[in-house]
Amino acid sequence: VVLGPEEAGQPSGLAVAPEPHPQLLLSPSLDSPAPHPNPELPENPLRRLLVPEEEWEFEVTAFYRGRQVFQQTISCPGGLRLVGSEAVDRMLPGQPITLPDPGLSLTDRGVRGYVRRVLSCLGGGLALRRAGQRLWAQRLGHCHTYWAVGEELLPNSGHGPDGEVPKDKEGGVFDLGPFVADLITFIEGGRCSPRYTLWFCIGEPWPQDQPWTKKLVMVKVVPTCLRALLDMARSGGASSLENTVDLHISNSHPLSLTSDQCKAYLQDLVEDMDF
Repeated sequence: VVLGPEEAGQPSGLAVAPEPHPQLLLSPSLDSPAPHPNPELPENPLRRLLVPEEEWEFEVTAFYRGRQVFQQTISCPGGLRLVGSEAVDRMLPGQPITLPDPGLSLTDRGVRGYVRRVLSCLGGGLALRRAGQRLWAQRLGHCHTYWAVGEELLPNSGHGPDGEVPKDKEGGVFDLGPFVADLITFIEGGRCSPRYTLWFCIGEPWPQDQPWTKKLVMVKVVPTCLRALLDMARSGGASSLENTVDLHISNSHPLSLTSDQCKAYLQDLVEDMDF
């Protein structure tokens, strides 16, 4: 178990409380050509992905030695914190999500002890929040944590991590801009679908040279709005057919869009992003 030395540091403040926004349900005529966003049409509904007050929904799944021990879907305006104990400082920003005690799922006494040691050193937790088009992470305890963007079914364990989560400041772990650009390419016929799943290896080096199922604590975080967009792109088929997508953000309703409309709105969204 790789444990960092005790360091002082205060997390930065996180997002503000959500505000209600108009509900949009687009049901364009199948006989009319696919529109492109312009001032004469309703506001691009996908821009809500960038609104600071909107809450993204995250599906959090934890694994101990490759065994799934926890899964929860959560919307939290101030971000979330993965913690190892309910007795944490609730004055810290972000909603705490307590990982379960390994005694509930693991039979090996030695492994249970190592997992408990990792959880105890999470301290204030592993914090994750959204700001605009980016997701930021920071460790508030002593456990070194490595991260990578991988497939939803497994991390990119054949290669090194994308980075280590910093302690003294927040570090970027995901950017919506490249995801949207890659999604447009995928809709246009590209073979590679964009990745959106964050994997964290807590308390140990990234599983570059061994199966990820050998690691004590692995956590997967899925922004469900990005999964929904990719699912719609995959099921698009003929552009004349409508598909329904639920972005799973606060105060949202399902959107009925054709593949061409989705592509046009995504292209419009790219213009509002920083690269």
